[in-house]
Order: sequence, then structure tokens, then C-alpha cells
Amino acid sequence: MMDYVSYRAIFEGFQAHLWTENSGRLLWMTHPSWPSNTWQIYSSDYATAAPYYAVKKACEPIHAQLDLPDYRLAVVNTTREAQSGLTLTTRVVALDGRPLLDRRDRVEAAANAVTTLSQLAIAPILEHERLVVVRVTLEDRHGAIISENSYWPGLDRPSQQRLNELVPQSVELSARRARPDDATVIAVTLVNRGSAPVLNAKITAFDAHGNRVLPVYYSDNYVTLLPHETRRLEIHCPAAANRCEKIALRGWDVTARETSVLSMETH
Repeated sequence: MMDYVSYRAIFEGFQAHLWTENSGRLLWMTHPSWPSNTWQIYSSDYATAAPYYAVKKACEPIHAQLDLPDYRLAVVNTTREAQSGLTLTTRVVALDGRPLLDRRDRVEAAANAVTTLSQLAIAPILEHERLVVVRVTLEDRHGAIISENSYWPGLDRPSQQRLNELVPQSVELSARRARPDDATVIAVTLVNRGSAPVLNAKITAFDAHGNRVLPVYYSDNYVTLLPHETRRLEIHCPAAANRCEKIALRGWDVTARETSVLSMETH
């Protein structure tokens, strides 16, 4: 979790002051030559770590974010075309799943710029809750999701210890071949059946013998699920004999489980 939020903050901090105080980022130790659990976006064994997905999230061409120093909302558009008619929805929920705040903003995002909105009013909420989960969702004029991002800001550093109070939630896991003519593509569905948010849910592919399959390419990973939320991911597996046959799930507050990969025809 620390690697994910740290790397995302590096790039979102850059974008919060796009082309003003900031015009670039230089990273050190993105791929250390010795085994490490931190500070690597990619590694020699093809096991993609959490920072990769954090950077991928933060560097979306059109990206919604919460600026953590002052809790201002922002939409970053690094494309060459202005985006009009956007809607930014912000939800704040307690660690037990209680809704605390809902906000909707209409956004006109200029090209190659950051559009900063007003401050999110969570200071009084943090005084009471100490730590919450914030979800920002950006939709286009037709209601299609362009960007989705989740945070868990705390009142202060000790408040982050509340993450240890999270009770493992039951997340429904299913996987099946996505295409009848291509066994290497697997569609995975996650459903949070619990009453509380799920943080950093991670899926991992294994072969029929229980060995981890590498390299494997996930459309996303280390995802956050709000209560009763569904998330669909896609996995691209090798075409060799050690193809993906089982998918395992774990996370910060997820009840670990695994499932077999079903064919498209299986119901």
C-alpha cells in the first residue's frame, strides 16, 4: 500500500502544478538490481509490483485526482484537445462503509492543463473519523467513466493506524476465458460482498500445478472496491503450456481465495 500511494503521489504532485512549479520528474531506483520490496516499478522476473499500477493510474491522459496537501479536487488533461461536459463525482465513506459526503462538479478541462476545483470539505469529517476513503470518478458527457481514483486520507500520521482496524471483507471472485478463439485472455470479475471498503485487492495467475505464471499482463491491479461494487479486469496470459488455470485474490482487508478459470461455455 505504501509503495502504491507513494508513487502515485510523485506524479499527481507534479500534475497539481503542471507547467508552473513542475515540468518534469526524475525517478531513482525504478528497477533495483537486487531483490527489493520497495521502490521498483518493474523487475527482472516480470512480476509487476504495485507502483507500476500507481504510475499507470496517475499518468492517465485525462485524470481525476485529490490533491492531498489541501484536499482540492483537480482534473488533469494532458491531451491536445479540451474536454467539455465532464462530471466529477466525489464520494467519502467511513471505514465501516457509512456514506459521509457526496459531491458532483461540472468540469470543462482545458487542453494540456490542470483544472483545479474547490477544496473538498473533509476537514470536519476527519476530525471525527480520523481516516476515510475518498473515491473520485470522472465521466464524459455520455456517462462513460474516463478516470476513477481512490484515496484514504487521515487526520494525521497516527490516524493511518486505523487501517489495521479493517476487517477482511468477502470479495466474490470469478474468472473465465474471454474469447472462444484465444485462451490467453481471461476476464476476471470482483464483487465486494462486504459492508466496508476493500483496499489493494490483488489478483495473481497460477498454472494447473499451482506455480505462478510469468509474465502475465493485467489491465489493472491493486484495486479499491467500495461496498457492493463490481470491478472487471482482463488478464493476458502466455500461450505456452503453463497457461493460466487458477486466479488467486488477496489484499489489505480481503479474505484470500482462489478460483479456477472457466471456459466461455461453462455456466
